[in-house]
Amino acid sequence: MNKWIADLHALGYANSTIAGIVKLLSMILTDAADEGLIPANPVHRRRRRGRRSHRIQRERVWATPEEVLRIADQAAALGGDTAKLLIITAAWTGCRWGELTGLHLSNVDLDRGILVIDPRFGALHESAHKQWLGNPKTTSSARVITLPPFLIKLLRDYLKRHDNEFVFTADGGTWLWRSTFTQRILKPAVNGNEDQPRTRARTVPIRPGLTFHGLRHSHKTWLIADGAPEIAQARRLGHHLPNRVTEVYSHVAPEVEQRLLNNLQRRWHKAKAAVKAHPTAPEPAPRRLSGSVAA
Repeated sequence: MNKWIADLHALGYANSTIAGIVKLLSMILTDAADEGLIPANPVHRRRRRGRRSHRIQRERVWATPEEVLRIADQAAALGGDTAKLLIITAAWTGCRWGELTGLHLSNVDLDRGILVIDPRFGALHESAHKQWLGNPKTTSSARVITLPPFLIKLLRDYLKRHDNEFVFTADGGTWLWRSTFTQRILKPAVNGNEDQPRTRARTVPIRPGLTFHGLRHSHKTWLIADGAPEIAQARRLGHHLPNRVTEVYSHVAPEVEQRLLNNLQRRWHKAKAAVKAHPTAPEPAPRRLSGSVAA
């Protein structure tokens, strides 16, 4: 098993992809063991005892709306309008990287103010040397996401100058590579690049350690702070709720959805006003969120 996993790593598969492969295989072997076709599931790992029996949760770095806007502004200086809008859209929708970089124009309806994550081709996947469109992370990830008014306008203005098949692309209309975007744009926009001798634009630290997925955690944090019901959060982020009763009543009332969008709109205007009033970013203060909040 360890050699097989090592071979998958050598082929360039991401850790999350390998984990998904191993999990699927384990489920198949568990079913086979239950049916008596094999003695036991060889992939099943024994629980650790003692100090290692409890998994240590990673601390999640998240950002305020003002910090996201400052990061997006610095990203624009490094990678243009696409980089800026990609970061803003991720933070104000909670979408994953692959869901946005694989977003086709046909799945954007700005007249209705929605993005659609397609169940079959709703995410861009990548290995070391290959990219392809496929299904999103989970069945629940296929969803319709409503947009606050400011984001509808930003996307509409952006798409007027856009002639590519997908919404967020590299120069020439090709798909973005996550590692390239992270190293060249996101990290210096988040952490600053004052220690680098040659760079396209000078940036300062805003929220050191924030990742692209951290924008999704930030969105979840904002929803919690604004009192959004758990089912509304789950529907927006594409999370599965194990409680069957909750799933039966999984519809979100229009007034709840509208209140959620109003809060996101308010956060945007407040962030814009703060950045305008104080163009120079303050020193980042220590702040972390523990646990897995928005996978």
